[in-house]
Amino acid sequence: MERPPSPSGSWLLGCLLTLAFLQLPAQVSGHTGDADKFYLAPLGGTAELPCPLLLWPGMVLSEVRWQRPAHLPHTAQAVHVLQDGQDSDGDLMPEYKGRTELVRDANSYTLYIRNVRLEDRGPYQCQFRVGNQSREGNVTLQVAAPAPTSLSSPEVALSVVLPILGLLILLGIWVICKQKRSKEKLLYEQVMEVENLLEDHAKEKGRLHKALKKLRKELKLKRAAANAGWRRARLHFVVVTLDPDTAHPKLILSEDRRCVRLGDKKRPVPDTPQRFDFVVSVLGSECFTTGCHYWEVYVGEKTKWILGVCSESVSRKGKVTASPANGHWLVRQSRRNEYEALTSPQTYFRLKESPKCVGVFLDYEAGVISFYNVTDKSHIFTFTHSFSSPLRPFFEPCLHDEGRNTAPLIICTELQKSEASIVTKQEEKSQANGDVSLKVNPSLLSPQGSELLPFNDTWPSNLSPALQGFKAPSL
Repeated sequence: MERPPSPSGSWLLGCLLTLAFLQLPAQVSGHTGDADKFYLAPLGGTAELPCPLLLWPGMVLSEVRWQRPAHLPHTAQAVHVLQDGQDSDGDLMPEYKGRTELVRDANSYTLYIRNVRLEDRGPYQCQFRVGNQSREGNVTLQVAAPAPTSLSSPEVALSVVLPILGLLILLGIWVICKQKRSKEKLLYEQVMEVENLLEDHAKEKGRLHKALKKLRKELKLKRAAANAGWRRARLHFVVVTLDPDTAHPKLILSEDRRCVRLGDKKRPVPDTPQRFDFVVSVLGSECFTTGCHYWEVYVGEKTKWILGVCSESVSRKGKVTASPANGHWLVRQSRRNEYEALTSPQTYFRLKESPKCVGVFLDYEAGVISFYNVTDKSHIFTFTHSFSSPLRPFFEPCLHDEGRNTAPLIICTELQKSEASIVTKQEEKSQANGDVSLKVNPSLLSPQGSELLPFNDTWPSNLSPALQGFKAPSL
């Protein structure tokens, strides 16, 4: 397609021909008045209306719309519409169909109207749309009607035309210079904007680098503090026992009340207000209202467990949502190397090494409950809260997990002396290092006790020897 002549050249040529020969040819358009808004076209010729909105390099428009503004709001009528690079004539004014063409150059879009009529004169509006954002620019078309044939002599015509022609040439030069300066100013503003963005990006990158460095330093200090915290916590080691009056009917406790596992059926025990009847849990017998206390629980190869501390006043009946707001400060292993702190919402995390023994530390006055991986002496998680009521240890061995989670939870005790005839050299070395071990009596309470059952009848036969020789990690 041949491109129509440029706006400035066509305008000057059209004015010259109008004054000199009193007859305007077709396919000519030009400028008059404000060069940015008013454009002149001959009657029956072609009008050229450049959009005053400029395109940025690389800008992709979703819609370009030329329309005639109306007096009432939201009643503009479309002259030419370009959507996603394709012409659309769905809502065009009937009198413009087939007479318009939209051409894009490097900086904007230009509307061409063929066979200009007197009705075409007036304001036009171009609209650029990118996504949900749009910008508008206004121009005005003036239509020049052919003048009657002049009866004056050529000399008189030239004496009138030449001064006007000189003024038009000067005006054209001024318009071209103004457009050039406008384009240069816009380009300069765009360059400055990009430079400012790059400078802001560099500053933000520097801030992020400093923040990351600070966070890494804080993490290193926190790890060191957590390790020191575990060493301080174990100075407050206490022996914790299980309270059978709180145990869910399906839980089975050992005779010394330091082991708990899930049975296959409910036991015939009294349904007291202290007993859990839905949550398969048991509390420690100890009740803490002050001071620092630390205990350890051997979890071994269990795939699921819940440990921690709860308020003495927590609900024991029905389904309960465990959270600090409800008086629970618990950590749970949900599956292999996947753990949750039962915050609200829950906090999920992984550990480098799965703990076989978990340490729980309570500092009542400081409002701290911390969990430690005794296996590698690392910190797991810490709750902070302002305590105002008695607290008790919490234990839940969880469901069997298709036979993978039948092992009990075992509360570690201080190392007890054994007969010299059965103590190996390795055990003597462990005792010298201050290891903590659990010695489980192979029989439970007498059958007349309703809470506990005989060991050999209720615990797996292959578990008793393992418990008798069990040693927890050293303090």
